[in-house]
Amino acid sequence: MKTFVLRVTSILFLLAPVCWGYSPSEGNVSVYTGLFLSKTHVSEKTNSPDSPNQLGLGAVVLGDVNKNGSLEIGLFLMDKDYYREENYNYISEETRLIHITMGYRRWLSPYFSASLTFFSAYAMGDVIITQNNIPPGNDVTTSARDATEYGFDFAFQYEVWEHDLNAVVLDLRYSKSVTGKSAEDSDHYGLLIGYRYILQEKKPNVKMK
Repeated sequence: MKTFVLRVTSILFLLAPVCWGYSPSEGNVSVYTGLFLSKTHVSEKTNSPDSPNQLGLGAVVLGDVNKNGSLEIGLFLMDKDYYREENYNYISEETRLIHITMGYRRWLSPYFSASLTFFSAYAMGDVIITQNNIPPGNDVTTSARDATEYGFDFAFQYEVWEHDLNAVVLDLRYSKSVTGKSAEDSDHYGLLIGYRYILQEKKPNVKMK
């Protein structure tokens, strides 16, 4: 996942033309949607399994509160893998989630911004056991079977292209669960490659008669 993110980011940085970037303004409402790539962060442990890259969808709505900050609401549809250790043996389970975030985004420049959001994630489908070498008789499961999961998302966004009110952005995320089980890996990395457009723009210009 890290290699993929670096490659995509490098290519888009090189291809990105000179642009003016985004200037937040109180009353503006914008949204960016696109593909969401994710991968569970697996700790470096003995016999740790490999976490696959997952492809989903994401959408983030921003409402500017001033020239420096925006309120943020995000919605992500994703498949997520969970890993749990028991005496150096592992069980890994996968389920589909709706991952919802709410929080605040701070604009560091017209091209860069960072956000901190609270998330709640809701399981949508059946749980798939993708690996299990725990001895029979041990009742070990993961948070994939929980109806709801909570935690925090940390995100860093870069605008790589802009034309008029439209733009292409890269939104790199790390999701930290606070409801994970003991000896479980349930945090994930994510990269949203999104197309941004303005839903509502504040226009303070007054026409002179």
